[in-house]
Amino acid sequence: MKLASKIEFPSVGFWYPKLSNISPKAKIGAGSIIHSGVHIHDNVIIGKGCQIEAGALLFNGVTLEDDVFIGPSVIFTNDPKLDTARSEWKSTPTLVKKGAKIGAGAMIRAGVTIGERAIIGMGSVLLSDVPNGEIWVGNPAKKMLKEVEYSGPFEKTPWEDHLSNSV
Repeated sequence: MKLASKIEFPSVGFWYPKLSNISPKAKIGAGSIIHSGVHIHDNVIIGKGCQIEAGALLFNGVTLEDDVFIGPSVIFTNDPKLDTARSEWKSTPTLVKKGAKIGAGAMIRAGVTIGERAIIGMGSVLLSDVPNGEIWVGNPAKKMLKEVEYSGPFEKTPWEDHLSNSV
C-alpha cells in the first residue's frame, strides 16, 4: 500500500490505515508504528522508531524526533492563541525530542518543546517547554521529577519508584 512518497515503506507499520487520516505531505520515518484512528496533518514530521497510538491528533507544525511514544488520544494543537484572523494564520511549530513519551489523553499547546527522554503524564495539559529528562503531570502540567534515567519501554519506569515511595 502506498499512502505517500515521504513515508518510508515498507518499514512503517500501519494498523487499519483506512481508519486514519494521514496526509500525503507528512513525513514518517522507518520503523514507526501508526495505530488506527490517527490524524496526521500536512507538514508533520515523524522520526524513525516512533509509536503513535490510536486516536492521536497531530496537526501542522508538529515534529517528532526518533523513538518518541505518543499515547492514545493525545492532541497537539497548532495555534497557541486562537485569535489570529484566518487570512493571517500559520501553524506554530511544536517539537518533541528524541525518546520523549506522552501519556494517553494529554493535550499539547502549539509552540512548546518537549525535551529528550521527557515524560508527559496521561491527561496532562502542557502549556510550556519541558527540559530534557523531566516528568510533567497535571492541568496545567507541572514538573514532578527531574533528570530521570530511562532508556526503554520494557524497563521499570522512574515514576514507579517515585510513586511507591510517596504512598
